[in-house]
Amino acid sequence: MPYVGPQPKLGRNREVDDISSGFNGSTTAFTLQVSGSNVSPGTANDIYVSLGGVIQNPNQDFTIAGSTITFTTAPASGLSFFAVVLGQSIDSSVVTPADGSVTSAKLSNPLALSDDHKISFGTGAANNLEIFHESSSNTNEIIAADGDIHIQADNFMLISDDTAGRAIYLNNSGGHLELGFDGNHDARFTGSGVTFLTGIDLTGGAAANITALSDGATITIDMSTACHHSVTLGGNRTFAAPSNQVVGQAGSIFITQDGTGSRTAAFNSAFKFVGGTAPTLTTTASATDRIDYIIKSSNVIHCAVSLDVK
Repeated sequence: MPYVGPQPKLGRNREVDDISSGFNGSTTAFTLQVSGSNVSPGTANDIYVSLGGVIQNPNQDFTIAGSTITFTTAPASGLSFFAVVLGQSIDSSVVTPADGSVTSAKLSNPLALSDDHKISFGTGAANNLEIFHESSSNTNEIIAADGDIHIQADNFMLISDDTAGRAIYLNNSGGHLELGFDGNHDARFTGSGVTFLTGIDLTGGAAANITALSDGATITIDMSTACHHSVTLGGNRTFAAPSNQVVGQAGSIFITQDGTGSRTAAFNSAFKFVGGTAPTLTTTASATDRIDYIIKSSNVIHCAVSLDVK
């Protein structure tokens, strides 16, 4: 509201510590303190100064720079000193709060920024993290020009307002990651693989690796390593019941004779062949037989054999 007289001040007045002990008739600059701590009045107009009982004229008899007062004429030894720092002007420049002094109670809720105004984290302009709303494209953006973005939580959900449910859901306690759309969790990723809950459509080709098995007197296939396997027999071998069987897994086993040939193979009862009879392998040197399989249940592996595939 309007006022008459000197401009009002905000805050309390503070009496400055006595500096007269430093008066010697030659020194003109002195440090201003209140209760032993440096104080900056702001300008010469923000402090009343008295020397020997005479009020000094701001910017003529003295000037202020930070916490230093500089007299035009050096005060003589024995001259008395008295000064009061005035409260800050109401309409002066913005008050700078002390570090760590602003609490959440002093901030608006929500903290609203205009379009295209950014919140920036970091000290380098090239690699700061920026959060803002871009008006031209009507997009909300989180940008890290350089480096990684880490989001850490027990469970994490990324939800689109255009869908009826989760888009990405990381369930830490359940040990899986789900991807979905329109409320459906279409795919679930776990440590043991990927489950597609609503089917899968492939566009283009799809391929699976053929993993080479270690040859030995007993060959045990680890089904968790691949769907397709190959081995070159260096002697008569026995195929043991595979480990890590998963119901529904299917693939092929390529069995090749070495350069000598005449190698035979016996099969664990987990392998089920047409008519209940295991095949007799082609014994020609370097010949290849193929067993196509599907795991029906634990230790029930249906097999179809193609001999001497050339």
